[in-house]
Order: sequence, then C-alpha cells, then structure tokens
Amino acid sequence: MNTRSFRHSLVGYAFLLPNIVGFLLFALGPIVFSFLISFFNWDLFARPVFVDTANYETIFTEPGARFWSYFGNTLFFLIVVPVQMAVALFAAWLLNENMKGTLFFKVLFFIPVVLSVVSITIVWAYILDTENGLLNQLLGFAGVSKVSWLYDPAWIKVGISLMVVWQGSAFSTIIYYAALQGIPDQLYEVAMLDGAGRWTQFLRITVPLLAPTHVFLAITGCIGALQLFAPIYVMTHGTAGAAHNLIFEVYGKAYHEFSMGYASALSWMLFILIFIMTGLHWRFLGTRAEYA
Repeated sequence: MNTRSFRHSLVGYAFLLPNIVGFLLFALGPIVFSFLISFFNWDLFARPVFVDTANYETIFTEPGARFWSYFGNTLFFLIVVPVQMAVALFAAWLLNENMKGTLFFKVLFFIPVVLSVVSITIVWAYILDTENGLLNQLLGFAGVSKVSWLYDPAWIKVGISLMVVWQGSAFSTIIYYAALQGIPDQLYEVAMLDGAGRWTQFLRITVPLLAPTHVFLAITGCIGALQLFAPIYVMTHGTAGAAHNLIFEVYGKAYHEFSMGYASALSWMLFILIFIMTGLHWRFLGTRAEYA
C-alpha cells in the first residue's frame, strides 16, 4: 500500500472512529457487562459475589411460578402485531386510493409516530377510564355496561393492547403506504382487463407483492411487543398487576430491589425469547418474501 492509499484509509477510519467508540462504549460494552454480571449476586452497594448459574436457576424455580406468569403476559401482547398490521394495511390502501382529503389523513396517521409514548399513554388512560372514559361512554350508547379496562385483571391487558394497536398501526400505515406506492399501476390495469375485481386484485397482487413489508413489520412489531414497557408502567401506575411482563420484572428487580445480577439474567432470557421469535418469523415468512 502506497502512502497516498494509506492516508486515505487513515482518514476513512478516522471518520468511523466516533461511531466505533460509541458502539463499543454504549452498545457492545453494556451487553458484555450484563452477561458477565448475570453470574453474580450484586446489589450495587456491595462487592459482587460469583454465584455461577444460580440466577438462571432461580428464574425457573421461583415460588409460585412467577416467571411463567410474566412469560405468558409477555407473549399475550404479541396479539397486537397482526391486528395493527391488518388495520395499517387497510388504512394504507385507503390512502393509496387518493380520495378527497387524503393529505389530511396522511398527517393524521403520522401524528402518533412523532408524539411521546408517555403522553399518548396518559391520554389513553383517560379514554379507558372506568367512570368517565370516552370508550365506556360509547359502549354505554350501545347498551353495553361499563368495563374496568385498567383495573379488572381480565381486561387490563386488552385495554393496554388497544392503545398499542392504535399507536403501532400509525407507523405501519406509513410503511405500507410507501410500499404500495412502489407497485406498478400496470399490474392492476392488466388484472382489470382480465376481469379481476378490486378484492381479487387486492388478494392476488397487493398482498403478495407486499410480502417483504409484511416480514419487516411482523419482526419489528414482535420485537416491540415483547419489550412493551411504557404503556404498562403508566397505565398501571407502576404496579403492573395482571399485565406484569418480563421487561417490567427486569425493571423492578434492577431499580427497586437493586438485584442487578438477577435482572441481567432475566434480560438475557428475554433476549433469547426475542431471538427465537425473530428466527421463527424469518423462517416461515422470510422465505416467502424472497420469492414474492
């Protein structure tokens, strides 16, 4: 390598250095550190004590099978992913029709994407209020009795899911709309000449050609649902109750009980769950997307 090439390479690495250092300090470093301390008993105020795999064993042997309860609640919120994708696809299809007022609805759908999750959650907490909430008032007009969305253990996860679907479908709508813009109009014109109706066009052209988008939104939505925290924390006032999931348990163990080793072990269990779910999505949906 001559001097000129070496200097150019050096300049290139110099530009990359801030990102590399940032990644090592704020991403890879904490990941490695969390894995190491998952084998220690450490409460931040005393010297760490090596306990081997005791933290991982405690997760599965904890009295009352608490882990499996949190695990089940974590998986429950996966139900929001297909629902918000279906809502988003329908909304994006309507926007793509270029009907009157489309620009207004584009802005309207994008609002939840840019708003703070906490502020949205607070608004939804009022909407789901048992006595004066908008949703219960609408149900009252339909002759349905009031539902305790945020206090009844049977309904609290459903109430939180409604808010998550509303917010998540906004982002998914924008992604679906961009993907719909990339489908050539000629395909629909040829289908119309062959006598295909709107519903047939949607099933035979739109849905298959959006396969890569389906995979992307399914995977990212799944990852987000498994790490759902802010809506649960705000709507349950930090108690979680029947909506207590794995990420909430990690938060409680780390920042309330200061059991950093156990919290790190739980974090790695959550990582394994996310890794498995992502792999399953890619295994069953990714192959279809490649041939779409």
